[in-house]
Amino acid sequence: MTESAITEKHSVTVSFGSIKLTGTLHHDDENRSLVLETDEEPEHLSVNLESYGFTPKPGNVFIKDWSEHAGLTARLEQAGLVQSLHELTVGPFGSTAYEVKMTL
Repeated sequence: MTESAITEKHSVTVSFGSIKLTGTLHHDDENRSLVLETDEEPEHLSVNLESYGFTPKPGNVFIKDWSEHAGLTARLEQAGLVQSLHELTVGPFGSTAYEVKMTL
């Protein structure tokens, strides 16, 4: 992995409804992942959808928008961290995910 494949932003607070976590946001473009590193443990914000036949374009990740991550894409976009590109429906329960462009 090259150094340029990872982008970081420090002191980022992400809201999960009633819970807020603060840490360093790591975007690994090579692995198409977005993780919030906190003092306690990493919170994986992106989701891998390869089993459904989807791969995000370079510079993008998929954000799940169900369960504890409901509304996360909109909050990340309001914070200027991502730009939502399009919505996907995946899985047996028709769950929503978004492909987003990283704007860190």
